[in-house]
Amino acid sequence: MGYNLNNDVPLGQLGSAYLNDGSAFTPPTGRVVIAITMVGDTAFDQLVPELPTDSTFKGSVFDDSGTNRSDINCVGTVAATAANGTNADDVAVSDVFPAGLTIYGRWKTVQLNDDITSPSTVDSRVILYFGV
Repeated sequence: MGYNLNNDVPLGQLGSAYLNDGSAFTPPTGRVVIAITMVGDTAFDQLVPELPTDSTFKGSVFDDSGTNRSDINCVGTVAATAANGTNADDVAVSDVFPAGLTIYGRWKTVQLNDDITSPSTVDSRVILYFGV
């Protein structure tokens, strides 16, 4: 039976990182962050999705009409686009994700908001999982 790398990606077989400060994190070359698990209640200064113009992009670069697009396709702190659906919002620096939550997508930059003070339970710590 052949080895299927796709089955290991959700398990962190391509690497992971722990982030607990306000420094901007960039995954290793050729990788993107595909899952973020909140260790503590967490807010983000930057959550930058991968674009179809990025070399790591795995989705379609065309919309249903066959037109080339440059939309993001997962949540982030950049403005939401049509690829996010009707009335989708961007993630604000004051939005707090609860500890224990895992979000999935494809991000090329992650930066925690370690300046947020309300609610006082926010301590912005995450585990980042890599994919190709």
